[in-house]
Amino acid sequence: MAEETGRRRFDFSGWRARLELTSVVAISALALSGLSFYRSYIYTKQQLDVTVTEVSYATNQGELYMTIAFSNAGNRDGVLLRAEPALWGKRDKPEAEWLALDKRVHPDIPVTAPKTPTVVHAGGVEMVTLSAKLDAEVAEHAVTSKGSAFVGIRVATMNSDGNLYLLEHPVAELLIDKQGHIRGAKPAIHQSLSGFADVEGAPPGDMLQSNKKTPFVWAAEHS
Repeated sequence: MAEETGRRRFDFSGWRARLELTSVVAISALALSGLSFYRSYIYTKQQLDVTVTEVSYATNQGELYMTIAFSNAGNRDGVLLRAEPALWGKRDKPEAEWLALDKRVHPDIPVTAPKTPTVVHAGGVEMVTLSAKLDAEVAEHAVTSKGSAFVGIRVATMNSDGNLYLLEHPVAELLIDKQGHIRGAKPAIHQSLSGFADVEGAPPGDMLQSNKKTPFVWAAEHS
């Protein structure tokens, strides 16, 4: 009799342990489901990082090339409306500004590839190349008070809420010698920029130290 009672107690304890384990698993699954629902439908993270990876200037051919990575670390899609190379200089205003470079290096090569507008999906990366004509003489006449010329980027974006942003920033400093000729280039940016913020960056750039976000920059000597 005592043995049977002990067995029943043991069976009851085991059944209760299994019930508790089942309850814990069910509660955990419900919590994970709730968290997934929250992150998918309620929680919103808007983040688009813009990183310039390369700038190359074939000075004597007058051809400027850039590569930009658009990384969406948020959980909502973003839109790249426009991306274009630019030169810091004056055109119709007394103050210097970023002047878009829109002449093609070749009829079959677009200034921006892939074409914009384009969607940068949540969790994805979009690589964009910019190619434009920039005569060396034009760049050499755009010298700033620092004694250098600057090329940069102009980027327009839109987040999933429909908000519009414009980013302008130097990416490379064209070094000018005493004779007024281009002799090389160096980076003018050393960080990723927010694609969902208005940025009006003017020369000389961010002035940070070279790091893993510093793009490869090269320019041939003008001869």
